[in-house]
Amino acid sequence: MRKIFVVIVAFIVSSCAYSFIGQGGKIKGDIKSIYIENVVNKTSEPNLQVYLKRDLITVFDLDSRVSVAKSKDLADGFLKVSIVKYDVDPISYAESGLAIRYRCAISAIVDLENSKGEKVINSLTVSDFKDYSASDSVSATEEARSKISKEVLKNLSEKIRDALFVGF
Repeated sequence: MRKIFVVIVAFIVSSCAYSFIGQGGKIKGDIKSIYIENVVNKTSEPNLQVYLKRDLITVFDLDSRVSVAKSKDLADGFLKVSIVKYDVDPISYAESGLAIRYRCAISAIVDLENSKGEKVINSLTVSDFKDYSASDSVSATEEARSKISKEVLKNLSEKIRDALFVGF
């Protein structure tokens, strides 16, 4: 019985600190509410900034560790995001030489300031990518690219959220 107790105690002491979203960690700089500024799109792909800002608001709204402020004067911190890279590149080819698989990659630069204007996070690069298959139809391939782009932006918003928290 004593051996079992020792094993259980050793397991508990050595296990990693894990918590569910909304229960652990805090935003760097002890920020409790953030204002998400309009996302800047420095790529030639239209509307990425619209989808990413929407995804960021959704991701932070679902996270009880921080609130999303409706205006700057109600926030402890300001999140600034710039999309700096959007690439769709072929990664696999058929025997005919036509691309059959593509990779969509998006990168953003993230800055977080507190209400005093001090940088809490300065120029952090966050990236994500996803692969998709091409189709014989150009319109189906474009539809797949658009869908994948939105999935990558959603994943990117989650990675941005995760990067802001201490002890995640």
